[in-house]
Amino acid sequence: MNKPSDPLFSVSVSIGEMLAEAARLFEAAGVDAPLLAADLLMMHLLDTGRAGLVLRKGDIATASLKQGYEDLVRRRLDREPIAYIVGETGFWDLDLEVVPGVLVPRPDTETLVEAALEVLCQADGGLRIVDLGTGSGAIALSLAKACPRHVVFATDRSATALDVARGNARKNNVADRVTFVQGVWFDPFVGDSPVFDVVVSNPPYIPTADIDLLEPEVAVFEPRLALDGDADGLRDLSLIISGCRRHLKPGGWVFLEMGWDQREAVRSLLEAGGLFESILFFDDYAGNNRAVRARRKA
Repeated sequence: MNKPSDPLFSVSVSIGEMLAEAARLFEAAGVDAPLLAADLLMMHLLDTGRAGLVLRKGDIATASLKQGYEDLVRRRLDREPIAYIVGETGFWDLDLEVVPGVLVPRPDTETLVEAALEVLCQADGGLRIVDLGTGSGAIALSLAKACPRHVVFATDRSATALDVARGNARKNNVADRVTFVQGVWFDPFVGDSPVFDVVVSNPPYIPTADIDLLEPEVAVFEPRLALDGDADGLRDLSLIISGCRRHLKPGGWVFLEMGWDQREAVRSLLEAGGLFESILFFDDYAGNNRAVRARRKA
């Protein structure tokens, strides 16, 4: 077992041997998908794809490459998310930059995007959509890219998140289709008349006491503000649902991500005010309830 001060790799070692050793270290440390993690870090360092990595596995690593890779491996062994280490991640059909302080987009959230697109792609004319708590912009940019005829707004309380989202909009060539506004949920939008046809959000929904029980990648490194949904996990879901009375047009749709065990609680929130109908839940890739859609009664 390597001590913290010991080099992770021998003096003369090939790239392939470093990958194998990194994967072994990751597996021993309980890091998820150790082989993939080893490869992704090396591909980032070499600025190459999967094919390029395969072609270079037999190369003897230079001293600078070994040191650079060791630094990345140690960060992953400390359970820092790969997305923060390499500064980017994939989501839907986007390439997104991410930084510490901004939630890393999850494949689970693609369930929410898919549910929204089922409605948006069939809609006539241009709709006004708002993504509340946009973070890296994953949801807003996915919808803007897939449905260019619609108008998309994206809010976040974090100036850092909005800077990242704006950069991602430029990177993915949708900067002219999304308007970014700083503020909490519907707060940036004043007036008494509902102005949005679609509300979509991945709000904090994890109960406070559960956060420290999550894997270190989440509990230690990701922004708690984007995770903590108060004692029962329902605070922000409730605020958004109640805010739809003022901001969502009659006949409009709300799409929300939620916890896997919150189905009945979220149904109750949607039914409580008599505002919504056509409530439908969607499962993520693991078969867990992950998103809900509901239509405001006309």
